[in-house]
Amino acid sequence: MSARDTLPATSMSAYTHCRPGETISDRRPGDFILVRDKGWLGLLIRWLVGNLRYRAPADRPYTYWTHAALVVSSAGHMVEVNPRGVVTSHIRLYRDRDYHYVSLDLPDGGRAAAVEFARSCVGQKYSVRNFLLLTVSAALGDRIRMPDSGHQCASLVVAALQQAGIRFDRKPTDMTPADLAKHFGVVP
Repeated sequence: MSARDTLPATSMSAYTHCRPGETISDRRPGDFILVRDKGWLGLLIRWLVGNLRYRAPADRPYTYWTHAALVVSSAGHMVEVNPRGVVTSHIRLYRDRDYHYVSLDLPDGGRAAAVEFARSCVGQKYSVRNFLLLTVSAALGDRIRMPDSGHQCASLVVAALQQAGIRFDRKPTDMTPADLAKHFGVVP
C-alpha cells in the first residue's frame, strides 16, 4: 500500500485501499471495511444502487462497494451479515478481494459501544425481506420507511457506529455500503 492509498475522508476517518493479497496490520475495534464483490449479487447491488439512488455522476464512485463489516478485535475478527445471518468472521476472508479499510477517530468508549452492539446481534437472521424493501424504497425515491427488523450488512455497521456516537442522515435500515462510503468520503 502506498501513501496515496491512505487518504483523509472526513475529519473523523481515513481509509486504506487493500488490493488482493494485501491486508492491514493496524486493526482497531470499531473500524470497518467496504468490500467490492464481483459476483452476481455484487453486480445486482451495484446496478440497483447506481440506478435507483446514486444516479448523479459525482455519486457513482460510491456504488463501487457491495458489502460492509465491522472490525471487533485488533486480531481482525469482524461481525458481518451474510446469507446465514449475523456472524463472526475474520478479515483474512477478504485477503484475495479488493477492499477499503476505514479507520475512524473514535474514543475508546465509542469503540467499545460499537463492538458490544455488533456482538449482541450475532445469531440474528439475515433479512431478505428488508433487502427487497430497501430496493423498492430506493426505486420510489426513498419515500417509504423501512421497518427495523433484521439486518443487512450496512445497517449493522451503521447501527453499531451510532452506538459510538456517529450520526447519519438515514436510518440504519435505509443504508447501503454506498451510503457508508459517501458518508465517510471513501472513493475507489
